[in-house]
Amino acid sequence: MPDAPPPAVKAFIAASRFGFGARLDDIARIGANPAAWLATQLDAKNAANEKLAALTHSIETIEPFRNILASKPITEKTKDDPAVIEMLRQTRQVVLDRYVHEIAVRMGVAADSDAPFFERLVHFWSNHFTVSARKWGDVPLVVCYERDSIRPNIMGDFEDMLVAVVKNPAMQIYLDNFQSVGPKTSMAMRYGKGLNENLAREIMELHTLGADGGYTQKDVTEFAKMLTGWGIEANGAAADNWLLSFTAEAHEPGPKTLLGTVYKEDGQNEALAALHMLALHPKTARFIATKLARHFIADEPPEAAIAALEKSFIDNKGALLPVYKTLIALDAAWAAPLPKVKTPNDYIISIIRLTGMDAEDGKLLNAYHTLEQMPFSAPSPAGWSDKAKDWISAEAVLQRMDLAQIVAAARHTELDPVPLMESAIGPVVSETTRNAVEKAGSRQEALALLLASPEFQRR
Repeated sequence: MPDAPPPAVKAFIAASRFGFGARLDDIARIGANPAAWLATQLDAKNAANEKLAALTHSIETIEPFRNILASKPITEKTKDDPAVIEMLRQTRQVVLDRYVHEIAVRMGVAADSDAPFFERLVHFWSNHFTVSARKWGDVPLVVCYERDSIRPNIMGDFEDMLVAVVKNPAMQIYLDNFQSVGPKTSMAMRYGKGLNENLAREIMELHTLGADGGYTQKDVTEFAKMLTGWGIEANGAAADNWLLSFTAEAHEPGPKTLLGTVYKEDGQNEALAALHMLALHPKTARFIATKLARHFIADEPPEAAIAALEKSFIDNKGALLPVYKTLIALDAAWAAPLPKVKTPNDYIISIIRLTGMDAEDGKLLNAYHTLEQMPFSAPSPAGWSDKAKDWISAEAVLQRMDLAQIVAAARHTELDPVPLMESAIGPVVSETTRNAVEKAGSRQEALALLLASPEFQRR
């Protein structure tokens, strides 16, 4: 067994792997007991954030345009009307501008937090339960989705988070469940609508059991029937940020059989019973344990680490706090300082955290686009990859170097790169990187070299 890393290296690991990188003096502040520093952050009070709470609710963003559309409906006759075209253009611009602002707020919250482990867990679970602004209906919903359905459940039970995200209108829209109608219902016959299996499939494949979870296509179909009738209601109070609705007319009648268990007809409670079963299923424990180990330990995590997390999940009936504590206690989580490559999201937030760059700066938002990880725009319901091979290419390295130079040009007059290097990567810095930063021809060059260094790009 390799020797345990010294305390300073463990402090670096705590700041960079469990958080979003060190701020000035963070490593010294973490001290000799980084596991304790992480444990103090496992507190539900960290879910509350004034900046996120101040974001305009989705219904407030959309309501003015819904009123306009009600007064001037878009039809074959009016769709080419210049006034209608201009109204749609303005609508799109307002929604996009708000999306960009909300992303910047989210970036700043993660970068400024005194509980960066909590914030990393928010991003982990938000990626696990992916929704995407690539579906236009979700653009005004995605950031509030994370705030309202992910953050409040980080320290609770996995089942509570699962139910919350399935009920959220962003997930209902993203995976088309709000349009799903039981094939034997009067609504199906009246409107010609049918069953949509997207949400049922992704809950089992991506959120709970995993692709090898032992379910069949028949299980997908039966679960989709159980989810019929669940939808969204956009006429609730603004503070409710839309509401889940249940339309009995759209719900498939009769009993359903899921993974060998028969569920009697019981309206929306059928899906709740199924989600309860899936949340506590042993396959779910294994799937979640593997993803946590991959995110916090290595792209190919050791089996013993996965097994320990799996056991904690099962023993505690899906309660997440004990699982996090098990993760912190794993030797494998502290064994090597740089096993993971920062995703673009991690890299950009760690730059903000270290340099004090303004999260609203358009150059950072452009960097998300250039590095191909715009928040809440994953290319599929599987979310963003957690493996280095999908983020590091010759082109990606050059793009990261370009970003480092842009930030250095903006911040070099305010920062001294040498002490900043000690704060950010001092415990793991190589002689090559140290010499390059210390002997650089200017502060700007030194800062760029620090931000582009291999040590700063890994966690």
